[in-house]
Amino acid sequence: MKALTLPCLRKNTTVFVFFCCLAFCALPAHAQEDKVTLERAESLEKHPNQPNVKKLLRQVVVKHKGSVLYCDSAYLYEDRNAVETFGNSRMISDNGTTLDADSMFYDGNTQKARAVGKVVFRDEKTTLYTKTLDYDLATGLAYYMQGGKIIDTEKTLESRQGTYDTNSKIFRFQDKVVLNSLTEQRKIETNDLTYNTFSKLAFFQGATNITTKDGKIYTENGTYNTESQISNFKGRSKIEDKNYLIEADTLYFDNKNEVGFAQRNVVMLNRKDSLVAYGDRAWVRGKEGESKVYGNALACQVSGAGKDSLWIKADTLHAINRDKDSVRQFFAYHHVLIFRRDFQAKCDSLVYNKKDSTLRFFKSPILWAKNTQLSADTIWAQMDNNKLKNLYLRLNSFMISEDTLKNYNQIKGKNINSYFQQNDIRKVEVRGNGESIYFALDKDTLMVGMNKSACSGDINIVFGEKNQLKRITQISNVDGKFVPPQELKDEDKKLRGFMWFDDLKPTREDMTVLRLPKKIKAKAKEKEAKGQ
Repeated sequence: MKALTLPCLRKNTTVFVFFCCLAFCALPAHAQEDKVTLERAESLEKHPNQPNVKKLLRQVVVKHKGSVLYCDSAYLYEDRNAVETFGNSRMISDNGTTLDADSMFYDGNTQKARAVGKVVFRDEKTTLYTKTLDYDLATGLAYYMQGGKIIDTEKTLESRQGTYDTNSKIFRFQDKVVLNSLTEQRKIETNDLTYNTFSKLAFFQGATNITTKDGKIYTENGTYNTESQISNFKGRSKIEDKNYLIEADTLYFDNKNEVGFAQRNVVMLNRKDSLVAYGDRAWVRGKEGESKVYGNALACQVSGAGKDSLWIKADTLHAINRDKDSVRQFFAYHHVLIFRRDFQAKCDSLVYNKKDSTLRFFKSPILWAKNTQLSADTIWAQMDNNKLKNLYLRLNSFMISEDTLKNYNQIKGKNINSYFQQNDIRKVEVRGNGESIYFALDKDTLMVGMNKSACSGDINIVFGEKNQLKRITQISNVDGKFVPPQELKDEDKKLRGFMWFDDLKPTREDMTVLRLPKKIKAKAKEKEAKGQ
């Protein structure tokens, strides 16, 4: 057995020793790669008290894992695998970044460097200036805590704290962040900004103000592309320029093309027309001079310190303001309600043309002016100095006014023209198939009879103070009679087609935004009261 096993044992032992020698010979080369090594120095001295520390002097060059450190002098800590540099310290890493400072400490085991004093960190087109910088070469992360400034070919950026990923080229800045564009008039101020140098995309968290040559932006969460100037914001955000202000929970805005879209609790101000609009969604095209608000839409045109403010509520509101062809129009679609202190209206759709100051009401419109109700297939309301001047009723026209005794004075015809002074009716012209009912009163307290007339032609009616009837002139084939009170029957008191819609008259309370936050509603009422 021994004669058989000993040769085998010797053979296996020889192989084992051979491989151990190979491993032993390879160890110094691998260890050499992990060590911080001295490449060059004019003078080398041993530390008198620390045998593992070498003092390097003049034109010092130290290497580690592809990174090279240059300095005037240094301490090389061989037992700690670290180096501390002094004077004109520079590190060039294998990923192309350079780090300059007055002094630097580099740990080869962790591949972490700390630079102190007039620190300059460069990566391709980006340069960072700070007092102290920590740089992890293994992960490619650089960060500062004592204030820093970044300069590239397009912008400068300052913050108290910051982190830069040299791999993803993403910066994160915190605490009093200010970004200024060098090529355009743009400034961003925030406390938390993440910026991608490749995509030029800035991410915001927290209160952020962006100022451009054309306007201002406020947001608390979202993105902004510094190259394309496109914003995407979530959370309560606001964008404004010389013509518009848009505020909403979600905002998209292309500043170069002046195109914006907003969703949820939208507030939009058209500065040219002093028009404030609210709704679920909105868009604006600044170059085309168009804006639209839809979904529970409400608009208020403020004037006269809020006393003559015109409120319009509809499914959709659409405004066009083009200077190039002087088009100034406003449209309201479906379920339209209008409220102003001196008149109210209800219709399916509305068009307002500022050139002739005329409101056009379509599809079964009804207007109320003080105690008078007007209805027709179509109604035109002409304004003058923000006052109701003329009303034109077209087809199936009907006017009803309630007197002090709750009687209904009525005028009916094909077309009716009504003329106002200080919002009081002064003259009515009935054109075609005119009919009328008027109750004669004694001192507004006693009815003395009812005038009822009809003609195939026209009727002209003139009113005095407080809408008191002064004169009626009927033209062509007149059929009229005076009926004393004791002979009046209920069926004689109303013209055919009479309908009193007082319960449909819009009120100020109807002009509310369903989902708008209370603080914004309060702010809107405050602006209305001040006439802003």
